[in-house]
Amino acid sequence: MVEELSLSGYQPFTEVVAQRAPHASSRDTYVISLPLHLISTYLPTPDPETPFPGNRRVNRRHAEKFGNYWRDNDNWVSPPLLVDTTIPLHEDFTPKFAAGGVEFGVLRLHQNSTSEFDILDGQHRILGWKIIGEQIATELKALRSNLQQAKQSGDDEQVRKWQSHIDENTAYQRRFESEFVTIEILQGISEEDHKQAFNDIAVNALGITKSITVSFDRRSMINRIAIDVAENNELVGDRVDWEKDRIVGRNENVISGRNLADIVRHIALGISGRMTTRREAEMNENSVATLVEKFFTSLIEGFPQLRAVQEDEVSALDLRSREMTLSSTVLRVLAGTFHNLAVDTTDERHPKIDPAGYKKATDLYKQISDHMAFPVEQGWIDTGYFEEDAKAPGSRSQDLKGLTSVLTTWGTTGKAFT
Repeated sequence: MVEELSLSGYQPFTEVVAQRAPHASSRDTYVISLPLHLISTYLPTPDPETPFPGNRRVNRRHAEKFGNYWRDNDNWVSPPLLVDTTIPLHEDFTPKFAAGGVEFGVLRLHQNSTSEFDILDGQHRILGWKIIGEQIATELKALRSNLQQAKQSGDDEQVRKWQSHIDENTAYQRRFESEFVTIEILQGISEEDHKQAFNDIAVNALGITKSITVSFDRRSMINRIAIDVAENNELVGDRVDWEKDRIVGRNENVISGRNLADIVRHIALGISGRMTTRREAEMNENSVATLVEKFFTSLIEGFPQLRAVQEDEVSALDLRSREMTLSSTVLRVLAGTFHNLAVDTTDERHPKIDPAGYKKATDLYKQISDHMAFPVEQGWIDTGYFEEDAKAPGSRSQDLKGLTSVLTTWGTTGKAFT
């Protein structure tokens, strides 16, 4: 007699542990966890070219960044994915025990559920895991081919090299198969309900500002230096707003966390520079921190009004009401100008201060310090980067770059407003 084998691969469903809790309007909520490699099996994969009905278009680059974040961090974190469905999940849920109105049991997920579930929150994470999973598999295939060729050629060094890469990617693949994400499923949601729910999430969510990100994310060298400046620099210490991205109105702080990080980046890399992964790995953090320290020293030497703020002789709020020195855009331009004049980047890994350039930057600050008051002087308007009656230069990238170039020329020639 032939024994019938019960193999999961032939089943039209997968059984998972689930929690069921009552929701408003008789809509139950189910909470499950799935290993990352099964997400694309049971949840729809967003297409950057074709947005789902009722959802916004996904940004592939943003999704790829999340996938890379997961791969590079064993201690990654992610909020639950939120999906809804018209499937009567209660027909596939077997409760085992209950407590306080919440039931715990087994839920069957059918293989065709990708077309039955709609994503309310988590599109970029789902796409990011899909992309990185395929990337790991593709890389492993290529690496095994390279290893085979190295073995055939008898090149032991290449064999060790490719085997090391295979071991690394195999570890990623094992993580992809063994790490889980939580999924919340709302049952009984129509397409119109889905659109409304998606809108409600977008409207009611409190966005995380860049300033908050800077204060929390210490993986970034730029952020670490910005936080150190905020804690130790006499001008900005205790005067950094870590909640808001812009300092406006009656805000008594000198600068926002976001703009402080911008200034650190401009000092290190220039007004248009970007901190790439390669630069992050290669640049010496102490060298960059020294540049930033010297920039703030130069500011205090060049602008008596900033020294007055530092020494609590005048408040940042009062100074901001009278002149543009504390405009975040102006400070960013001054930082970019400092990079052009005072930073020696001959050794990109260890940028350092050029003494002659430092003097030029400081002398420039002294020259323009008496020309910062409102209304903005005609000499600033003539640069082409100020609108009439504006209290600060334009903040578009081309305006920042252009005005930085103007100030660099002034600093190089020693003549401002010419």
